[in-house]
Amino acid sequence: MGGHRLDLGDSLPKVSVITAVHRGGHHFLRQAYASLRDQVLPSGWEWEWCLQEDGDSGVLDALPPEDRVLPGSGLPGRAAVARTMALARATGSVVRTLDADDVLLPGALARDIEALGRVAWCTSACVDLLPDGSTRPGPYDPPAGPVAPGRFYAEQASDRLSVQANTFAAHTDLVRALGGWPALTGAETVGLLLAAEAVAPGEFIAEPSVLYRKHDAQTTAADRYWDKAEAAARMESVLARAETLRRAGWRWRSA
Repeated sequence: MGGHRLDLGDSLPKVSVITAVHRGGHHFLRQAYASLRDQVLPSGWEWEWCLQEDGDSGVLDALPPEDRVLPGSGLPGRAAVARTMALARATGSVVRTLDADDVLLPGALARDIEALGRVAWCTSACVDLLPDGSTRPGPYDPPAGPVAPGRFYAEQASDRLSVQANTFAAHTDLVRALGGWPALTGAETVGLLLAAEAVAPGEFIAEPSVLYRKHDAQTTAADRYWDKAEAAARMESVLARAETLRRAGWRWRSA
């Protein structure tokens, strides 16, 4: 599991939190910010929040004026494009995804950083946050620790992925080497997770890292998102990319 030392160069170690925002899904940004502000990081580490609005309606104007908050906007292209555009502003050695309507739990980033000292990427458990304010744990979490090569690919191929891919964190260079999030109409977090799994070792963190908010305005709540043909095409693309990377035999190595 060695060979994945964080290459920090001469700069302070930093985690870049990547968030895509769409109009209608921005109402919880202040809560997301508060959960990020309250994270306690390992000594010497800092964070930055790279946000990208999917469009330019000005929904990010309500964010607090802070040097660590790096907002951007541009042509609409859905979440995958927004995430990858936000990645262009990332200066951290590692990245962590955070949906605009979710809440980081205490210690989430510190646990990611610890895991990424051992492996190239990690994902973690989450807790569903229901509209009435109640919570429930994810029912299908895998065992904690190293992820067996190809495990998540096999699960997704059987339509039973055991993790929420929006908890994904990784070395920034790995994400960039893979081209960021695949330009799909959805399932881009699954696509990046499976691509990373195909070329580098990863780890599952059993302690929940996020409150995953369920609400009517979220992208995956729309009926159109689950159009049978479109959803099938997304999954075919995600699985084909991961399988092609696996067959190529290329393995990512940290600098």
